[in-house]
Amino acid sequence: MELHNYYLYFSISLLASISIGPSVILAASNGINFGRKKALAGVLGHVSAVMILALISASGLGLILMTSKLAFAFIKYAGAGYLIYIGIAIWRSKGQWSFADKNAQIPAKRTLFKQSLLLGLSNPKALVFFSALFPQFIQPEQAILPQFVLLAGTSLCNAFVFTSVYVAIAFRFRHYFLSAIGQRWVGKTTGGVFIGFAAALLAS
Repeated sequence: MELHNYYLYFSISLLASISIGPSVILAASNGINFGRKKALAGVLGHVSAVMILALISASGLGLILMTSKLAFAFIKYAGAGYLIYIGIAIWRSKGQWSFADKNAQIPAKRTLFKQSLLLGLSNPKALVFFSALFPQFIQPEQAILPQFVLLAGTSLCNAFVFTSVYVAIAFRFRHYFLSAIGQRWVGKTTGGVFIGFAAALLAS
């Protein structure tokens, strides 16, 4: 792979990682409510979802899912349903999961990992992104596996770094968000954002 092609892929992957989507919102919310160490489990769940979607796309299954209206519709509606489920759960939580509350029942790291993993896998646009992007940069006359490892590894690193940055920023300002007014605002706003993402997905 030529260096300028890799720089172009890196730039596209960087912009995709910086953009604020459902996984980033969930990670930031976890950072506010449960602290950085707990939120890291969710970040790893998100990165794992990126890795799985990259593998699906590279295997050719992503193209099959894209061209199958039934399969794509299933992923689309399942993803929207899961976004609505998370949105309602956060909306109704009223900040009761805050790690600042020593009496609160904070979810286990495994739960946060699974939640982020499922959220990432239920996003059909991420599958379309990789399925459309990889063929533009993988050169068939060269060894395929090293190119895939380089491209997928770049996306994984960017996803981990920038999602972790969002968690750190959210954690840094947690005292404001965890105030009596802040808790209600964060819960309702975050929940509303997830429901909005679901509506946008259904409308697309």
